[in-house]
Amino acid sequence: MGLHSTTIFLYVVLCRSASFAQSFVTLDCEVSVTGILNEDTKLPCSIKSTKEKTFSFIELSKVEKNENVTSLFRFEADKEVPQNRIKFLHPDSQDVSLLIQNTQLTDQGIYKYFVATTAGYASKIIALKVKAPYSLPKVSLASNITRRMRTTDLICETTGYPLAEIHWFVYEKTDLTSHAKTSSVETQQGLFKMTSILPITVAENALDGNYTCVVRNVEEPKYEIKKHFPIPFLDEPNTDRQSEEKKTKVLTAIFIIVGALAIGIVILAILRFRRNARAARRQSAMPMMSSSHDADI
Repeated sequence: MGLHSTTIFLYVVLCRSASFAQSFVTLDCEVSVTGILNEDTKLPCSIKSTKEKTFSFIELSKVEKNENVTSLFRFEADKEVPQNRIKFLHPDSQDVSLLIQNTQLTDQGIYKYFVATTAGYASKIIALKVKAPYSLPKVSLASNITRRMRTTDLICETTGYPLAEIHWFVYEKTDLTSHAKTSSVETQQGLFKMTSILPITVAENALDGNYTCVVRNVEEPKYEIKKHFPIPFLDEPNTDRQSEEKKTKVLTAIFIIVGALAIGIVILAILRFRRNARAARRQSAMPMMSSSHDADI
């Protein structure tokens, strides 16, 4: 038998032996796991075997973007291996789940989990996603006063991961998202700070509005968090209304002053009339008194 034939024969024997050994062990894992930033993330896995087994070797490797494989965790029977942030939860059971402690954004990616036992071996691919729940939206109101009508900007800000969408509703019915402008910047921690600005032009006789800012994770078909923001437009300052109020106040003050002056003039006139009347009586009484005196003489 030639060298080439011997090589082929050995390869076939090894492949058959590997397939035979693998057939005794079944590894079941969650193919996709989502972890929370700064919290522990469990990679749920269980193993089944048709033969009695003991663990001999466990390894968790991460597949990098350049397709290189980096070993992150190893467990060998009867041998202590540093575990770093990855922990093997139940070495002596069918549960072969791993725990990633204090999960970080850099932990997300594709992992290969390999388990070898005395009964055979098996491996699984696990996709890990990491998210940071978005903060409660902070909604503020910025007003730009114009001469005839008021232009108001509603501003909604929130921070989290991964990239999200911000939706706007009024009375939770009318969707105003298409009118808003949304932008995002990456923070030093790798999170996304998102800002959405909704311009609203409000006439002077506009009714109040109850607006809602809603944050939705683009990878999940559900709204994550929302914030209501009631806007009492009629209570907001308006230049036209302020000018009218000032005119009313000025006119009221003028009326009060004029009224007070008129009352003062009337009172002075009455007093002067009474004074003149008294003086006239005194003058008319004086001749009568003098004629009576002459008659007595």
